[in-house]
Amino acid sequence: MSKLHRAVFPGSFNPLHDGHLNIIKRAAHLFEYLYVAVSINIDKKNKADIRDRFQKVKNIIDKKLKLKNVKVVLNNGLTINLLKKFKCQYIVRSIRGVRDIQYEINMAQNNHLLANKIETIFFVSSNKLKKVSSSNLRELIRQKRLIKKGS
Repeated sequence: MSKLHRAVFPGSFNPLHDGHLNIIKRAAHLFEYLYVAVSINIDKKNKADIRDRFQKVKNIIDKKLKLKNVKVVLNNGLTINLLKKFKCQYIVRSIRGVRDIQYEINMAQNNHLLANKIETIFFVSSNKLKKVSSSNLRELIRQKRLIKKGS
């Protein structure tokens, strides 16, 4: 089976976690080239600067995954514009459960309206990683800091 062409996996990756890494590894086997786009999500409060997040994500992916067909890029604008820039045909998105489905379908439909030749490919999170989320990790980090402060 030949690989599909190029794809972008956008996300705020704040922080990058094992669920993201799992999707990146799986997508890298399917696509000829995968761009992991560290992006701004206007619906999320990202306290970490996008350039800091980009550098952290790049370091982790380069050290842990060592995949030659994966490149981490910075995305300050619309994902569709990034796809056009890198001549990508696909957007990679992940679904952990039922709560994600409607949001992701709406996002895919909006992207398709902006560029009808772009397709969204959904990866379902593996069972052992489906409860992992950046929001939960940020809350754990916040709680640890509060406990440390109180000590």
